[in-house]
Amino acid sequence: FFIARQRRAAEPAQAIRQNLMQSAMPVERGDITREIGASGTIVGARQAELGFTTGGRLQEVFVEVGQYVEAGQVLAKMESSQQELALLRAQNAFELAKISGTPNSLREAELDLKVAEANLENTTIKAPFAGIVTGVQFEAGEHVSANNAVISLLDNSVYYAEIAVDELDMHQVKLGQIARVEVDALGKQPLWGTVSSIGLIAQSSGGITTVPVTIRIEDGSENLRVGYSASVVIEVERAENVLKVPVEAVVRRGNKSFVTVVRAGETRQVEVTTGITDGIAVEITSGLEPNDQIVGFNISLYGSTRSQSTGVRVGGLRIGGFGR
Repeated sequence: FFIARQRRAAEPAQAIRQNLMQSAMPVERGDITREIGASGTIVGARQAELGFTTGGRLQEVFVEVGQYVEAGQVLAKMESSQQELALLRAQNAFELAKISGTPNSLREAELDLKVAEANLENTTIKAPFAGIVTGVQFEAGEHVSANNAVISLLDNSVYYAEIAVDELDMHQVKLGQIARVEVDALGKQPLWGTVSSIGLIAQSSGGITTVPVTIRIEDGSENLRVGYSASVVIEVERAENVLKVPVEAVVRRGNKSFVTVVRAGETRQVEVTTGITDGIAVEITSGLEPNDQIVGFNISLYGSTRSQSTGVRVGGLRIGGFGR
């Protein structure tokens, strides 16, 4: 009776072994990438709200929304009669001071002339950089107060994604890393970029601390718009042409990793050294050969001994997974 019972108990385990050996797979070579994700918004290379330093009546606006302008191009002008008159008077005073003035009066006249020239210059708005006019807030004839935004200008030569990366992931982020940018408004069409800057000051909100990171988009779409939301995946590590196995094929015991290999019709556990993982596959840096056959998930014969490792025990076989 005892022998028959032992045989019946062993039959399921033998069946499992046979099924596992029949489903053995070869160790593959390939690439593995480790990634982290974050979200943010699309911004332009530069944005500016342009206005006058003094108040006055707007004389003329030379551009319209959507127009491309060059750096230094005049965009708008306010009435400047008073500033022109002040400049003429300053020029006359300077010329007289050069003829009969003292050194101090000459220096005073020179400074007055520079101030008058600057005041007249400030009655025009010039583009500080080349870009697209995205807004015109006033029309000719309206009164404009000092520092009111009159023209909105965007440098759309390059787009960036500004994202917030969790502080726990920041040790992996480096300048120049490749990033994939997905924008919902573009149907999640993937755009590619690189990490161009990493913030020096962390920010906390709702108990979560993040660091600002900027992604330069290298292949921006013409339909991209400032303010669009974006999801970014940064490739923080890559291993190319390496031996890799499914994460389910590796089991951890203490600080060691094992893979079940099929050799000569038998399964045996082989200690391996693991590298990076993408959550689906894990790199094997030593312990396996390219022609090895492994089972899709790890099995370990422990008899009736109980193990601290997680896993499912079926007929004396423990089935586990890497990192579980």
